[in-house]
Amino acid sequence: MNIASPGVLGRIAASRSQTLVLALGVCLGLATVAVGKARAADELSGADKLATLYSAEFRFTQDGVPVVPIAVAQSARTVEIEAGADLRLLPEGEGGPEIRAGNAWRIHASRTRGAKLRFWVVVFRGSAREGKEAAQALALWEKRGQKARRFERGTLFAVSGEVLDRREILVGVAPQGDARAAEKKQQELATRQGLEPKGVFAELVERPGGLLHAEGRHGGARVSNEGVLWFASADPRPLRVSWTTAKGRGEGRYHGQVYVTVGRDGGLAVVNAVPANQMLAGLVPAEIFPSAPDHALRAQAVAARGELLAKVGTRHEGEPFRLCAEVHCQVYAGAAAETPRTTAAVEATRGEILFTREGRQLVDTVYSASCGGHTEHNENVWLGTSPHPPLRGHRDHAPRRDDPYADGVPESLVERYLTVPPPSYCGLARQQGGNDRFRWTVRRSAAEMDRLLGPFKIGALRAIEILGRGVSGRAHTVRVVGSAGREEIRGELRIRKAFGGLRSSLFVVDVAGGGATFRGGGFGHGVGMCQTGAIGMAEAQKSYREILGHYYRDSAIRKLW
Repeated sequence: MNIASPGVLGRIAASRSQTLVLALGVCLGLATVAVGKARAADELSGADKLATLYSAEFRFTQDGVPVVPIAVAQSARTVEIEAGADLRLLPEGEGGPEIRAGNAWRIHASRTRGAKLRFWVVVFRGSAREGKEAAQALALWEKRGQKARRFERGTLFAVSGEVLDRREILVGVAPQGDARAAEKKQQELATRQGLEPKGVFAELVERPGGLLHAEGRHGGARVSNEGVLWFASADPRPLRVSWTTAKGRGEGRYHGQVYVTVGRDGGLAVVNAVPANQMLAGLVPAEIFPSAPDHALRAQAVAARGELLAKVGTRHEGEPFRLCAEVHCQVYAGAAAETPRTTAAVEATRGEILFTREGRQLVDTVYSASCGGHTEHNENVWLGTSPHPPLRGHRDHAPRRDDPYADGVPESLVERYLTVPPPSYCGLARQQGGNDRFRWTVRRSAAEMDRLLGPFKIGALRAIEILGRGVSGRAHTVRVVGSAGREEIRGELRIRKAFGGLRSSLFVVDVAGGGATFRGGGFGHGVGMCQTGAIGMAEAQKSYREILGHYYRDSAIRKLW
């Protein structure tokens, strides 16, 4: 059989440096191709192609733009990929064998297995420069009789002569078999050892795996490969991708390449490997109103670009991608979400990144929908993190003379602050995205509170006590008191989730009859840029540089590509 026959497989091309093992069979006129091991042609193909999917290293385009692998779907059962022209199937990645057999493939997997993970209680978290301190923490906890280990995560890479070191050193102790057990162990150590919670780290013990099968919808070609299959369009148009999960069906259109592999839960992960500028074109309109003023869009583009570089390697341990397309990383909606105005904002700020003014440290340009009038210190939201100078909480407006909130929102003034808010850019913005962002009220019935607080086993709710607030008035530690016990909840996001997904943890609460009424302000964690405030500043004719300088103090923009 002529394997290059267009009537069977279209075209199979292999680079001269490779040896490709093809096992061909014919059944009812259908061709089956099993791709065996082949020598790597680039960093994302070859014998250890699967290992590189878990690496925090960056690839770059020929003009120096980072390529980011971002998961657009997880836990999928089947995946369908289409292209406007021929669809290139690349079993070993770019530079390896190439198969063309029409413009549509359907992918499923067999013999799949999930990842094996080990969960460690983090007792030390520091930068790559703090190796000595990490060693001391390791020795201390080993002396206390705990099994301890040092981990490193994050990235170290160079762009345009700039070396960006985003590595983080962790020391973990008391490994557990699942995340819930590790969280309980963390609480136990906090009580017995006075441990300040610093989170849980998931160590990948064994990668997930399985055999992937792709079936051509036109011509009947079939290709199988262990672990991963890559796809790319033969023309510049984006790929059309759809998938099914236990929850239903999803779809999207994506530039760049798409690979399908096995995620740590044993389901299929659909990953878009896309240059950063094209990713941001599909991310910015999903994170901020595309109708926002131009300079608010530009500020969002710079902030999102910095977040992209800051988060790679620090999210999704044990997963074959760097970032997800959800709020946990940044919301990414692909080519379908692109608008001319947001794409223009990305291009107008191409390659611009925020750095600390006095050094070469990358600013962690986090942002939230609405700060409610006052931003927050990063360490008050993400407990256990070190204070980051550009992320100091402050008023979202120039304080007036004798302003009672010039140095923060104290416990004694939180209710007044919520009831009679002072002027702020987010409060004055004409474009709010609803009337429940800046100030809001949420009521939870006794039945709802019983359900929400059931895991804590405290019985009927009697009281909610605020034990600690940040500089913006956001609660970071609360105690829930019930008829059968009490429990402390630490962490801004955990507090919001515990009470049914509150807009923020900036609230006062009244408990009556087992139910609760929350009166609050803001939408999100409040650290870094306030997106609604950025809109308000742009409406006040502030430039994107002024907006970024307001929210990330002592920072400077530098162009890296």
